[in-house]
Amino acid sequence: MKKTWPKECRNCPVCGRSDKKLLFTQRFSAMSSGAILDGYDVVVCEQCGFCFADNLPDQLAFDEYYREMSKYEHRDRGGQQTESDTRRYPVTARFIRNFVLDHKARILDIGCATGGLLYEFKKNGYGNLMGLDPSPVCAVIAKELYGVPVMTGALSEMSDGIGPFDLIILCAVLEHISHLRALMQQIRNLLSGEGVVYVEVPDVTKFPDSCDTAFQEFSVEHINFFSPISLVNLLKACGFEQVSLQQTVVEQSAGRITHDIKAVFKKGEVAPPSSLFRDMESRPALSAYIACSEEVERRILSIVNAWVDSGKPIIVWGAGTHTQRLLATSSLAKANILFFVDSNPTYQSKQLNGIPIIAPSDVKDKSEPILISSRDFQQEIIKVIRDELHCDNDLILLYEL
Repeated sequence: MKKTWPKECRNCPVCGRSDKKLLFTQRFSAMSSGAILDGYDVVVCEQCGFCFADNLPDQLAFDEYYREMSKYEHRDRGGQQTESDTRRYPVTARFIRNFVLDHKARILDIGCATGGLLYEFKKNGYGNLMGLDPSPVCAVIAKELYGVPVMTGALSEMSDGIGPFDLIILCAVLEHISHLRALMQQIRNLLSGEGVVYVEVPDVTKFPDSCDTAFQEFSVEHINFFSPISLVNLLKACGFEQVSLQQTVVEQSAGRITHDIKAVFKKGEVAPPSSLFRDMESRPALSAYIACSEEVERRILSIVNAWVDSGKPIIVWGAGTHTQRLLATSSLAKANILFFVDSNPTYQSKQLNGIPIIAPSDVKDKSEPILISSRDFQQEIIKVIRDELHCDNDLILLYEL
């Protein structure tokens, strides 16, 4: 049975003000169970300029979602890291180690998934490691693959006795959190007097530079959009002082570039709202990203509309944000879709728009054309279809790579 979470408006997570302006409304078609939301408003704070998603469920809803619907376990690959993580983790660990030289330092990685980043520290002689992740499966895989201990749950569920830590890692975490100030207060309480926090988030000021997938930055999970200024503002408002900050370029996959902010903070004084700098970059960057996404989407919709008009039965490969948005905002919902396919076991056996989601292996005996509803994984999916499943179905590609 589909669970409905009540939505609530958010004050600005950075400065706390309630005056905001609507920039965009995102919509999704939710799964039959486990879905957290059917859309949200993208807004900008009129006071400090921070951009964030509004009209969201409470943080408890997100905690349950990440516990039950995690896609970071990589069970389809035996828990092994993705190609992107294999490239990214050594670089990230090397950057952080510049600020934590003591190999006896107590390290906590929040949202650690299967422990790949902690394993990089382990390989370099750090032995006092701990992970935290909402997924019980992630904890098991981290122990089996890397010998890294991982606690299961949200930070709010942890006992006060687990600290203090000399390094707390928040890698790809803050963009997912509804109650940012509450989280950062807990982080501050867990940090040792000389400890540091490493934060890594997508860089909203660079969204227009990688606008190759329409509205993908407005995903089901990403609900905060940070610039360097807004990230520093948040940490200052929560009692942290900047040590280092870099804007970096990351090769996410072949031909896919993303832009991140990597920053290190230490404990400092809580800054009053009047001392925060106004973010003048995020709003124009998001406006440009929205315009670019609309242009990309026009070409995609022409392909989708042609197949809808044909009435021919198709299979859609991909059940995540990309597909959920198309089902809610385009004619794809009217297509003659027989099945959705997804490699995430958590999605399999569920439904989208009343249509079953099946595993890749179940496609072997199907002959209908397959529409690949993904840009980032389009080439990988083609490889699975042709080289692993040995299927010769016609392929409908939405992106020219």
